[in-house]
Parts: sequence; C-alpha cells; structure tokens
Amino acid sequence: MSTAKSLPLTVAYEGSVKRVLSSRAETDKLWFDFTDDYSVFDWGKMPDTIQNKGRALTLMGAFFFEELARPEFWRNLQASTSLQKFDAEFIKQRFENEFYAGPAGLRQSGLPNHFLGLTDAHGKNLTMSDAIASGDKLLMQVQKANVYRPHDGKVLNHNLFFYPNIPEQKQIRLIPLEIVFRFGMPGGSSLEERLKKDPSYAETLGLKKVPESNQWFDRPVLEFFTKLEPKDRFLSYQEAALLSQLPAHSFAKVIEVALDTALALHDIFEKHGMQLWDGKIELLAAQDGDGNSQILLADSVGPDELRVLVDGQQLSKEMLRQFYRGSKWETALKKAQTLAKQSATLDWKSICENELGEKPQPLPASFKEHVDALYCMLTNTLMDRKVFAGCPDLNEFVSKSKSIFS
Repeated sequence: MSTAKSLPLTVAYEGSVKRVLSSRAETDKLWFDFTDDYSVFDWGKMPDTIQNKGRALTLMGAFFFEELARPEFWRNLQASTSLQKFDAEFIKQRFENEFYAGPAGLRQSGLPNHFLGLTDAHGKNLTMSDAIASGDKLLMQVQKANVYRPHDGKVLNHNLFFYPNIPEQKQIRLIPLEIVFRFGMPGGSSLEERLKKDPSYAETLGLKKVPESNQWFDRPVLEFFTKLEPKDRFLSYQEAALLSQLPAHSFAKVIEVALDTALALHDIFEKHGMQLWDGKIELLAAQDGDGNSQILLADSVGPDELRVLVDGQQLSKEMLRQFYRGSKWETALKKAQTLAKQSATLDWKSICENELGEKPQPLPASFKEHVDALYCMLTNTLMDRKVFAGCPDLNEFVSKSKSIFS
C-alpha cells in the first residue's frame, strides 16, 4: 500500500540513461529514474531504447539492495557451495574478518546501503509487491550524498583533474571510485590488455600466475577506476586510496565491502543458473566527526554493472558492447580518443562525429527484439516470479542468443 503523500519532484541531474530527481520537501533524499536508454563505450545515449529496461533495472536494483541487507543472507553465504571453487584460505579470511563476523558486521546487521524504497512517479512509497503489480512508472528512492567533483585543468600538454579536499565534518559522501571486481577474464575484458603489457601485474592483484582467458581465478580481484571524470581512468591502489580521502582503516573497509559484495552477487547468480564474471560497484562513506566511516553500497546493482554469462552467452549490457565491437563506429571512436589525447582536449565525441564522420547505428530489428527481452528475463529469473509477462525463460533466451551469435 502507498504510505506517503505525493511530492513535487524535479530533475536535479540527467545522465545518458538515468535521471536523478529531488524534492524541496525532503532534501535528504533523491529519486532515481532509470530510463529505457542505454550507453556503451562511454558514448552517452544511443539511437535506440530497450523495452522495459528502466522498470526492470529499478526492480532488480531494489531486489539486490534488499537481499544484501538481510543478515540471514550473509549467514547462509558462509555455507554456500558456490564459493568452494575459490581458494579456501581466502574465503576463510573473509568470514573471519571483523567486517563480517564483528558485532556490527554483515552476519549480524547485513550490508548497509543507501536504498530507501520504491515509489511511484510522485514519490509515494510502494512495497515490492505493490510496485510489481503497478503498471505505472517506478522510481528508486535513495539517501542523498554529497558529491565533490573534480575540476579539470591543462598543464603543459596534459589534461589533469584536481579533486577538492573533503571537509572534516559529519556527512555522507560519494567515494569517487568505480570499484571493479573480477572472478575471471572473459573475452572483452580490459584486464587482458593490462596483463599483456605487464605480466607482473597478476601478482599485484593477488593471483599466483598470469591467468588465461575464460578461466576462473582462485579468488576475486579488485581494480579501481575514476568515477567523476569524463572517461573512466584506471587507478593503482595507491591512487585509489588518495582519491578516496579515507584513512587507512576506512579504505581497508572499502576493500572488504567490495570483496564480500562480489562473493554475495556471485552466489545469487550461480543459484539461479548464471555465472557472474565481473562487475562494478559504487560506495558512500558516512563519516562522523572523528573520521570514522561506515561504508554503504550505492548507485544500483544490475546487468548494466555486471558481466553475466551462461554457456558463453552474454546476459548483460556486454551483449550490446559485443554487437558494436569491431564496427566502423567503434574503430573511429578509439581513433577519436587518441586524437583527443594528442590535442589535449576532452571532447573526443565531437571528433568522432564531426571529423571522422561516424556515430552509432540503430540496432537491426531482429537483434533489438532479442535485447528487448534481456532485462525482463533477468528480472523474472532473479526474483523467481513472473514480473514481466510474455518473456522467454533463461534457457530459451540463451538458446536464441546462440543462434544469433553463432
């Protein structure tokens, strides 16, 4: 049942695939409006939309937040057979760590997050059951956080980003990092290129040897990228620690949150017949006046942030990247980024469109029909219920994918 009055919501920020709404009546909250648009290769809005994508992402995001917030989930995870493929000592350390086993750890309190609930388009609260039954627009209500954005400046021939110092006061703020977890190195993984350039990087990640493509690691590994710059930039652990502006004990907690979240998501997908190979998460730091930080899972979790496969078939946004990879547009896009770097400009997209004359083409009708079913199928499968009618089941979808990509 709806439990709140309608709120006047206005657009605070509009990205390529998501709008962020706010209300003067409740200034400590935001509302995420996931659209049916999609983006690949950091291009921004593509020429097509995907049917029911926004609604599916809203429901899946709520599902993951609610599942990971349950202490019972984490207690059950410790005994899950899905984790037996990983190094036993590594798994043992995760469950002995204070972040899991301590008095306020995952086992007792679940994983903190910024999710406050689902609402309709007017900000009225909905239960999950009401949201599924409703045919209306759905929004995800979240706790508002401060975002301290860098400014760019040109020094010699280099575009550099300068991050403001975080004020020492009680607040909730975005940690300006994309944290990528990897369970293996499937085709298309950017990790493969980094390892070719520097094989010793495997040891830095904690791996015993340079991994081979399409094989599981003996443990999940973490990498860091910038979150608030025009193009995601790879970071070393040292650079990530500096950008986080967290003390050592809080940054160590970031690592534990990322590793435990990765293992939890891997377990959820495996229990539903799917393999999670990698993904990315975003986190908030809720700091008190003494510099102590509670780390909260933020943004959203779903197939736009994860790489999921069954029998070698992509079941996430990677399917769209796979379609465009090798196209004239993608080739021109890479060239435009190189030219932009050489001329110390950030606007590589204009170079691609205006100088190289390339932009993404719409999806062919037959392929678009298949992609239109992706997000609905994943929602139905993960939530174990017919949220969307007329959707293929997992096996049907994978079979169709094989015929398309064969």
